[in-house]
Amino acid sequence: MRIAFRTDASDTIGTGHLIRCLTLADALAAAGHECRFALRDHPGCPAGLIGARGFTLSLLTAPEGEHDGDLAHAAWLGAPQAADAAETLAAIGPGWDWIVADHYGLDWRWEGAMRAAAARVLAIDDLADRRHDCDLLLDQNLQRSPDRYEGLVPAGAIVLLGPRFALLRREFAGLGDRLAARPPVRGSRILIYFGGIDPDGATLTALEGVVRANRGLAVDVVAGPRNPHLVAIRRECAGRGDVVLHEGDADMSALMAGAALAIGGAGATAWERCCLSLPTILITIAANQRPGAEALAALPAALWIGDAGDVSAQTVADAIETLVDQAPRHAALAAAGRSICDGHGTARVVAEISARSLDLRPAGSADCDPLLAWRNHPDTRRYFHDPGEVSLDEHRAWFAQTCADPDRRLWIGESKGAPVGVIRFDRADTSALVSIYLVPGHSGRGLGTALIVAGCRAARGEWPGLRAIDAEALPANEASTRAFAKAGFASYEGRWRLTLEEEFPA
Repeated sequence: MRIAFRTDASDTIGTGHLIRCLTLADALAAAGHECRFALRDHPGCPAGLIGARGFTLSLLTAPEGEHDGDLAHAAWLGAPQAADAAETLAAIGPGWDWIVADHYGLDWRWEGAMRAAAARVLAIDDLADRRHDCDLLLDQNLQRSPDRYEGLVPAGAIVLLGPRFALLRREFAGLGDRLAARPPVRGSRILIYFGGIDPDGATLTALEGVVRANRGLAVDVVAGPRNPHLVAIRRECAGRGDVVLHEGDADMSALMAGAALAIGGAGATAWERCCLSLPTILITIAANQRPGAEALAALPAALWIGDAGDVSAQTVADAIETLVDQAPRHAALAAAGRSICDGHGTARVVAEISARSLDLRPAGSADCDPLLAWRNHPDTRRYFHDPGEVSLDEHRAWFAQTCADPDRRLWIGESKGAPVGVIRFDRADTSALVSIYLVPGHSGRGLGTALIVAGCRAARGEWPGLRAIDAEALPANEASTRAFAKAGFASYEGRWRLTLEEEFPA
């Protein structure tokens, strides 16, 4: 597939939108897809990040201050939406499978215009404050209202909500599985990080709070090169043997893994900390972080102490002492955070993108003999419980019975008109058993997960009373077990199970 991204990063916007788009693009590129970016040349735009990750960049003209004015963040775009759409279309050209729009200054008007260039649109949002013309919408934040986009997306659009779809880098998933138990706070390290910009100087406040708490905590401070308080941060860190300042690129997963406590904002990094079971003292540094902070605090999966402009160093010190002195509370925050974000969200989003690019059709009489050839291929049958070849007569009898069975569905998955896989569902009351294999030659591209996701949605549509889907996979078939895990299945009594009310609500 070909996927184009339209997002922005700047001293005003910050870098969070770009970083999560780069994370998604990395995963798509690893699956063999082509990705390209379009960014406007705002002050502080880190354009070099795109090339450093191996992607092509179309840098749109510098903003002239004009905008539509009817969106809360219209000024962030730096141009009227119609003008931005025209410039983006001219820069990237036609023929894209997907356009990904991650920008608070874009809505249904821009997305609709981009359908001249792309077959489908993915909108990434956090605010639910405007209409979208999209096929897929992602809001990775922890929200208490599952219908918050009702009336804001077209009928038939799929909405992915919550941190289970958080766009985290690949290393977080595996690392999180190994870090369920955190070290005690006392005598350990504390991590301070407020993203790439930190306009209100929350880093300095947090650092002073750690010093005031005087609990013997070693400190890692991460500050980006565009941080307006970087000189002051350097000065405060200098000469302190227990403080390490990390400027620019830092190995965040390693720093989080080595920390027992973090102080930071409620942006995308919050989900990284949750994944790694790292309890956090939250300080919100932007208005759009408040809903997420409130939701995390309500679980509770973090300790929110207020907005950056209202929080003092003493407030930070008091919060540190609270968690140091209350080990059960520290442990509860770690467990709650891990329970809402396992780090596999990027793989799930890639699977949804790929699934929407697949077409499912019922197997017909013309598919009977090709199905036998695919099924009997050595690469396919080596992972069957019975790896022997099936005869033509046996297969034709099975095929006729399958097509006539009201409790069985057999579908062919196609990509751009070519068959790529086969998926079958056998229903029993409110559950079904799924079986899948790819057409030989199509492995290694993430199509197995995509076919599972597409098939499970289709099965739920065929049988509205369906509540769970089970799968069997031989332990040696690592590709199959990974595909089911990425599709949302969990290990269950020797099988894999997908609970539909959780994954695909009716």
